[in-house]
Amino acid sequence: MIFTRLNCVAVTGGVLALIGAIFALFWGDILDAIIVKEKSLTPTSKAFKQWKRPPFLLNWEITFFNWTNAEDFLTNKTTKPAFAEVGPYAYTETSEKVDVRFNTKNSTISFRKRVYFNPVEALTRARLDEEITSINMVALSAASRASFWGYAAQRAVSFGLFTYRQEISVTRTASELLFEGYPEPMIQRAQEILSFIGEDIPFEGRFSWFHTINASKKAYGVFNMDSGREDSGQYGLIRAWNYKSKTDTASGECGKFRGFSGDIFPTKIRKDRPLGIFTPEMCRMVSFEFEREEDIYGVKAYRFVGSERTIDNGSLYAENQCNFGPEWMPSGVINITECRLGAPFYMSFPHFYLGDPYYREHIDGMQPNKDRHQFFFTIEPTTGLVLNASIRFQINVLLRQFPSIALYQDAPRSYIPVLWFTRNFEMPQEEVQKIKDLLSISQLGYKGSFAVIGAGLLIGLLALVLGCAFKTAKIKKQPGSGAETEDRTVCNGDARGDYHAVQNGNQNKERIKL
Repeated sequence: MIFTRLNCVAVTGGVLALIGAIFALFWGDILDAIIVKEKSLTPTSKAFKQWKRPPFLLNWEITFFNWTNAEDFLTNKTTKPAFAEVGPYAYTETSEKVDVRFNTKNSTISFRKRVYFNPVEALTRARLDEEITSINMVALSAASRASFWGYAAQRAVSFGLFTYRQEISVTRTASELLFEGYPEPMIQRAQEILSFIGEDIPFEGRFSWFHTINASKKAYGVFNMDSGREDSGQYGLIRAWNYKSKTDTASGECGKFRGFSGDIFPTKIRKDRPLGIFTPEMCRMVSFEFEREEDIYGVKAYRFVGSERTIDNGSLYAENQCNFGPEWMPSGVINITECRLGAPFYMSFPHFYLGDPYYREHIDGMQPNKDRHQFFFTIEPTTGLVLNASIRFQINVLLRQFPSIALYQDAPRSYIPVLWFTRNFEMPQEEVQKIKDLLSISQLGYKGSFAVIGAGLLIGLLALVLGCAFKTAKIKKQPGSGAETEDRTVCNGDARGDYHAVQNGNQNKERIKL
């Protein structure tokens, strides 16, 4: 009976050890399933509410480049264009997703994005009434768009530029260039002309760099994003933008609208794979590579950074060929002319950081610095949550000749930096602590699994040892053993005392005769 009980105990210990091993083996997947469920985007989920109206602010810093020798450069054409920074001008950004629609057939979400800017005077380092000389984007955009039209249309634009007394450069206050805007009659005239061919210019008769973005739901276009319901690894992946899955100007994989939205990522982030982010400002995906591990308030995170590959235009990496543009140029700037209504826009890192030396050699005032100009974001790999980020880009325009447009017939060729901006995000410490607590629970899961394995093995081992001990004792008590006889003589004696057994048979008979 006792052996049966010990066998049951041993089996129970083995089962416990097996359960612990299975739990330890699949605990990562169990935890991931829990996190995926918590992050799921459904009309009633907490994650959806936070995604729709993020509770955290983004901090903007916008720095202009003041063109200090514009007149001399445009007149003499022998000197380099020189620039000096003005700013930064600080703002906070709040955002919301609008026109949200769940597409149940393909597990995607369609939405628009609206942002609101609010000035932060305490962090602003320049006056809003400070005058800044920059490129005249209204005139240059008109000339650039006209270059794709016929000769008659180009001459009409040339006449319009003369009529409205346009110059290559313009001097305006910082507030006008930022959000306030300055009236420009030529914009209204261009809107009237382009309306006949079904095109729209979203400047409302005035020009500034950011007033068309502030509080507008049209500025960033329409997104179609994977909800991750069918495949959690696709969570937050852009499927289409403005109802298209790829650009009209490029073929192959490079021209596809892909990459993550940038505010949400899937779980199980790997350091050996670059992360792609779709940027509507550039109408394409840019990739970022793992740099190092960081400790953010006690949480281990992966830091991904912008590299030469991020801003390559196809000069160095074949996969970026769709960024090449109509003419060859050194690596370090990306041609986004098609993305900006035909205006000759080129994106780079601030001060042409990581760009080809060509750009800095032809411009005075560029001083790239990794600490100030590196694009990075730090992400916790288990949950896929962004802990901090600094999004840094520079807007440049290409000044060049347009033979059929009088204002630009003799224009010198040069890349003109206009401004660079930083969008900073840092998750509050108390929110990081919640992530840390969640990760601590995951560690407890592993520790608990190994504890169950250890307890099961210990119970099974003890049961086996005790079973062997009892089995040995039983063997010793079997009949025929010397020890058994000795025990009966000594331990099982008669109550009347010691005696000698009487032997029966012939021997006894002989003793009687004697």
